[in-house]
Amino acid sequence: MNKIKNILLKIIEREKYAIPMLIIFTIVLLAYWPGILVSDSMVQWNQAQTGNITNWHPAYNTIYIMMLTKIVNNPGFVLFIQSLIMSLCIGSFLYKLEKYYKVNKIYLFIASILLAIIPLNYNSAVVLLKDSLYSSFIVLLASLSFDIINDKNYFKNTKNCLKLALLFLVIMLFRHNGIITVFLYGVLLIILYKKEKGIYVLTIGSIVVYFLMTTVGFKILNISEGNYANKYGPISHIFARVLNEDKELLSKKDLKELAKYVDIKKLEDTYNPYNMDYSINCQNIKYIKKHSNSYIKLALKTFKKNPWIFIKHYLYLDSFLYSPIEFKDSGFVGMFTETDLWVYNEQYNYLNENSKFKKLLPILKKNSIDFQTGEKGKYTMRPPLYLYISLIITIVLGYCKKNKKIILISLISLFNIIGLAIAMPVAMTRYVYSTILIGYLTIIWFIYELYSKIIIKRRDSSNEENKSN
Repeated sequence: MNKIKNILLKIIEREKYAIPMLIIFTIVLLAYWPGILVSDSMVQWNQAQTGNITNWHPAYNTIYIMMLTKIVNNPGFVLFIQSLIMSLCIGSFLYKLEKYYKVNKIYLFIASILLAIIPLNYNSAVVLLKDSLYSSFIVLLASLSFDIINDKNYFKNTKNCLKLALLFLVIMLFRHNGIITVFLYGVLLIILYKKEKGIYVLTIGSIVVYFLMTTVGFKILNISEGNYANKYGPISHIFARVLNEDKELLSKKDLKELAKYVDIKKLEDTYNPYNMDYSINCQNIKYIKKHSNSYIKLALKTFKKNPWIFIKHYLYLDSFLYSPIEFKDSGFVGMFTETDLWVYNEQYNYLNENSKFKKLLPILKKNSIDFQTGEKGKYTMRPPLYLYISLIITIVLGYCKKNKKIILISLISLFNIIGLAIAMPVAMTRYVYSTILIGYLTIIWFIYELYSKIIIKRRDSSNEENKSN
C-alpha cells in the first residue's frame, strides 16, 4: 500500500504543473463540445471510422485516433486525451525548470495557468489536428533535453535510451517532416556525446524501426499512398510562379506539354506565392500519376534556364518560417474556431456544436479571432519571432548557467522548421506551433532568471549596507 502511495505522490509531484492546464483545456473543450473538427480533421475522422487509412495525413496518427474511438466513439473523448497529453508535455518542461534550475513553484503554477489561457494554446488543445500532438511531443523532447544536458550518465541508463528512442519514433510517425527533425537532433547528440554508444543505438535504431513501420508496416496494415495531388504540388506551384513572372522561359512546345499536367489559365490566375493549395487544385492528377517522370523532367528543364526564379520562389514561400519581419501579402493562418462539417455532413451530422457552456463559447471564439488578426496578429502568430527569441534566450542562459548545451532546447524548433522548408505548402502557424510553445516556455524561464538576478543583487547590496552600518 505504501509503495502505491509513494508512486502516486511521485507522479503528482512530477505532473503537478499539468493540472491547471488540463482543467482549463477541459472547460474550453466542453464549451466547444465535441471540439473543433476542420476539413483535415474530418478526413482523418472518416478514415478512423471506415478503417480505410491512407498516408495523406500520417497514417499512425490516424490509427491512434481509431484506437481511441474503440474506447469512446466521440471526438470529444479523443480531444480530451489530446488535451491531457499536451498538458503533461508542457507540464514536464515546467517541472524540469524546478528540478534543475530551482525555479519557484508558485511562479511555475502561475505560468501554467497563463499558458493555458493563451488563445493559441487552448485552441490548439481542442482542435483535432496532428499538429497539436506533434508540437506537444516536440516540447516533451525539449523537456528530455534538460535531462540529457544535466545528467552525465543519461545515455548509460537503458531506460532513458528506450524512452528517448520511443519519443523519436512517435515524432517521426505523427508528422511527415518528423524524420528530418529527429535525424538532425540525433546527429547533433552524436556530435555532442560521441563517446556514448547509447545515442548511436537509439538514434539509428528508432530510424530503422520508423522505415520498417512505414514500408512493411504499411503493407501489413494495408495503408495506401498519401494524396497524390500534394506530392507534385510544389512543382505545379513553381510553374505558377514562372507563368506569372517569366513566362518566356516556357516555349510553345513547353506550354503545350504543361497543359497536359495542369489547367494553365487557372494556375496562372490563382497563384499566391505563400499558398500552394491553389496550385494543387489546378492539377490533372490522373495524367500526372501516369507521367510523373516527364513532369519532373519538364520542371528540371525550366530550372536550368533560370535557376534564380526557383530559388527566389522558395525564399518567398519559406519566408513564413525564417523571417521575423512581417512579409508582404501573407496573412495569418493557423487558428480555427468553427467545425467544418461540409466534408462528411451526411455521415456525421452528430458532430454539430453542442456546447456545454453556451455563454462562454462566443467569448472564446472572439478571443481566438482577436489573438490572430490585426496589429496583434503580427506578433502573436509569427513563429520566426519566437524562434529567434528562444535561440537568443538559450544562448544567454547557457552562458549564465555555464552550460552551452542549453541551446539544444531551441535548436529542436529550428530543426522542425528546416524539415518543413523543403515543401512548405501554405503559411500555417499550426505547422510550427511547437516553435511558439518553446518560445513561450523559454521566455517564462528567462523572466524568472532575470527577476532572480535583480532580487539577489538587491539583497546582497542591502546586506552589505547593513554590515557597514
